[in-house]
Amino acid sequence: MSRPDPSRWLKLKTRQLIAACGGLDEASRACAEGCRSYSVPHLSRCQVAGGPDFLPIDIVLCLEAYCGEAIVTAAMAEARPSVVEAGDLRDELSDVVEGGAALMTRYRAVMADGRMDAVERAEMSSLLDSLVDEVRQAQAALTPGPQLVKGSAQ
Repeated sequence: MSRPDPSRWLKLKTRQLIAACGGLDEASRACAEGCRSYSVPHLSRCQVAGGPDFLPIDIVLCLEAYCGEAIVTAAMAEARPSVVEAGDLRDELSDVVEGGAALMTRYRAVMADGRMDAVERAEMSSLLDSLVDEVRQAQAALTPGPQLVKGSAQ
């Protein structure tokens, strides 16, 4: 018995995203106008189950902004484990600071031309969501667990 392809759901969501954009031709046009050129054949390959090609995240964000639905990114978020194990507080706080720095770096780059388009707003929203997740993980690391008392061997 063969194992099911774990990426099949992502290919299905890619196909749904392209359809929500009006099909391959319209999705390709949306990419060219919204972020960068992405050909019809390449878009087509990215929705073929079992194929090696996947949409780059900038193309996903561009197409989701175009159709107004977070089809792929919402599915990816839903597929994440609902419970995240908190790590060491120092590591979690480092992740918060690094995530904040990455967010600010990207914001400066986006605003270099003095405006933020729909694709860039979607990207900033995604980065903010990631930062909120990092803050929550840092908060979870503060939750007291079993305490070791100096000199005890627990």
